Amino acid sequence: MSKHYQKASLNLKQLLAATNNNLNTLFYVSTRDSAKGTYNAIAKGSPAPFMRIDTGNESEIYCELELDSSLYVGKLNFGKFRKALAVMMLGIKASIESDKPLNTMSSKSGEILFNIPGIVTEDDQINILVCSFMQYGPGLATIKLMYLDPSKYVNAAQQATKLDSENS
Repeated sequence: MSKHYQKASLNLKQLLAATNNNLNTLFYVSTRDSAKGTYNAIAKGSPAPFMRIDTGNESEIYCELELDSSLYVGKLNFGKFRKALAVMMLGIKASIESDKPLNTMSSKSGEILFNIPGIVTEDDQINILVCSFMQYGPGLATIKLMYLDPSKYVNAAQQATKLDSENS
């Protein structure tokens, strides 16, 4: 039987768990050269194949991975990206394991932003990485990694960084 494509209602914790697993595979389990190649592609604005979601009823959604680094302050490179990604992924893991509901925001276009930041400070500059999910149509969706404008989140980011250092 052939697969067909449809818009699907997804469990957000399961979606985040799959996202985390695929990010881990792409950027930490794969060879450094492969991970850096994926990073270079998405850093240049090219979406990368990311995962396939089986929604049941013989339907599936193909997800691409994108990166929006337009609000990153400083010069972004692979190492800095992986550092912020690792922090965000730890936050996602904790959120998935928590009994609390996920902290999300939805846009009018249907994009779901997961407010689980990867906050890093380098040379006294804070940068914040989050991810979002957008289903563009039947069978096609995107996981977008994006940097937020740190000037809008300085107080929250400084408090989170302070808590992290106190807990270390």
